[in-house]
Amino acid sequence: MKELILTTAVLLCVTSQLAISAEPAVSSNNETFEFSPIVIDSKDGIGATVGAEYKFGGDLYTKNFETMESGASINPNAPIGSAVIGYSGNGTFATAKDRNPKNFLEFLIDAKIRYSVSKGTVIGGLFSKYETDQSFSNKQLVYGLRTTLGKKNAMRTNDFMAIDANYGRVDPADDIERKAVLVSGKLNPYYRWNIEFLYMYPLEWNAVRSLEFNYRYFIETNVPAPIKGSGLDKHELATLHIGLKNDLFIAYSAGKLPFDRKNDQIFQIGFSYKLN
Repeated sequence: MKELILTTAVLLCVTSQLAISAEPAVSSNNETFEFSPIVIDSKDGIGATVGAEYKFGGDLYTKNFETMESGASINPNAPIGSAVIGYSGNGTFATAKDRNPKNFLEFLIDAKIRYSVSKGTVIGGLFSKYETDQSFSNKQLVYGLRTTLGKKNAMRTNDFMAIDANYGRVDPADDIERKAVLVSGKLNPYYRWNIEFLYMYPLEWNAVRSLEFNYRYFIETNVPAPIKGSGLDKHELATLHIGLKNDLFIAYSAGKLPFDRKNDQIFQIGFSYKLN
């Protein structure tokens, strides 16, 4: 609890300092919201169900502090460095929550420094994240350090590749599976790495419009024997997303996310609506 109070205080302190020092303040134009009605099924499930995926994010506050050097082909007002308070969230809802194989919802706020040049973007800072399942039966707070590396035109023209890593303390408010395997039944805080890789490539190939690969990996440190023995210390999920004409898509995932009890193979088809 002391660490939670300290981290929250640091985030609030950074926010207030940015607000005080900004001359002038820069309002964000990075807000995004994506909503995708889907039909989702899994190999080991009990039948397909209708649901929706959501993804949103943006900058609550931005303070630019560097600009490009002037030149004939350079915009002298283009910022390359900034301090940012940001937010994001994503998850999957299903009409039948017991049939939701991606039953993991996330809401994050962070305070970070962002630096962008032609070779790519580097982001580093603090984060605080709330994780839960659709029924809110399992829930926990995570907070710690986060860094992101991203680059456009990484391997081909117009593609995008990014790696995000964070290390934080997990304070479980309730985790039914974890509590069941612990001898004491008591949920203590623990530390966890979370690494995510993303690759996106736009296409103009018949009906296919884009390819996207996403891989998420969660690994706990200093794991108690009962947790390690039950496989609850590690979670990973790989997803291949194929964008089609008219914002339709199909997706295949393999693995599991936190709060999932077992590995699974997941199939989705849906329609993606983006509001930028």
